[in-house]
Amino acid sequence: MENSVKTFTHISDFLDYLGKDFTGLTSEMQANLDHNPSFAFNCSKHYADLIKKSSEPVKLLREVLPSTDELKDAPGFVDDPVGDLPAGKSECILQKYENRALIVSTSACGVRCRFCFRRNYPFQDTLNIASEVSNWLDVHTNIWEVILSGGDPLTLGPGPFRDLVEAIAFHPSVTTLRIHTRLPVMRPDLVMQHFELLRELPARFNCVLVVHVNHPDELDEESAAVFAQLKFSGWTLLNQSVMLKGVNDDAETLERLCRKLFEQGVLPYYLHQLDHAKGVAHFEISDECARELIAQIRKKLPGYLVPKLVREIAGEKSKTPV
Repeated sequence: MENSVKTFTHISDFLDYLGKDFTGLTSEMQANLDHNPSFAFNCSKHYADLIKKSSEPVKLLREVLPSTDELKDAPGFVDDPVGDLPAGKSECILQKYENRALIVSTSACGVRCRFCFRRNYPFQDTLNIASEVSNWLDVHTNIWEVILSGGDPLTLGPGPFRDLVEAIAFHPSVTTLRIHTRLPVMRPDLVMQHFELLRELPARFNCVLVVHVNHPDELDEESAAVFAQLKFSGWTLLNQSVMLKGVNDDAETLERLCRKLFEQGVLPYYLHQLDHAKGVAHFEISDECARELIAQIRKKLPGYLVPKLVREIAGEKSKTPV
């Protein structure tokens, strides 16, 4: 495999890169592997390297490898589980919460997580997104926080990303900029391409970066370097995880995750119960089990390292505690 490869889009190439001596792929996973998934496979080389180094590679593999379990229908699992479509204000702007707006900045991402709540979302990449966002904020002067989501906003090139941020910064009503991203653990190189701008932004906004890490082995020296530079520049760093069967549904993994995040300067923020997107039911654990896991880690961690256990309910004006 050429060193220039950054992303695998073919499962066979990904498995070849893991190597013939790789023992993390169980016989059950091989038997259930979907080689032609409707929700296309995409995984970064960086994450493949994390899998190869992991003490629990099966858990990381479950997050990215398509399974035939995704083809099974389950009651209550739907295309739009969190009510994105009714919250749409334009093809790229969602507003679910008062005085806040979310920008679906791109359909591109550093990975196709198999549990993604937007796996069935009808993405429309807006050609002049900066102009559309600016025009909308001209009218909606009550918005004080803008959230950049996607896809992953940091997959945008430096020019389009700067244009979008500048369009938001033009509106003095917006005092907080929040970025939701998986790239520090998937494509840290793509985060680094934005660092000149990211270092400037805390002088212009209250800046919050919410990273998505589910397992402690997703964190390494490169993620630590990204977080260190952002924290030094004045960013508030938070993490949200998803409770996933076979990935982090045990107290020891959650405790290690919370501690390792803190070591890298990131506070655990939310632990989400699974959004009921069509095709992800095999990842679900019960509320009772999730609450018990939180009770166990609460006994071992200081309160500021215990994430809030929540779920998102379509139409509600805030996350709902579980």
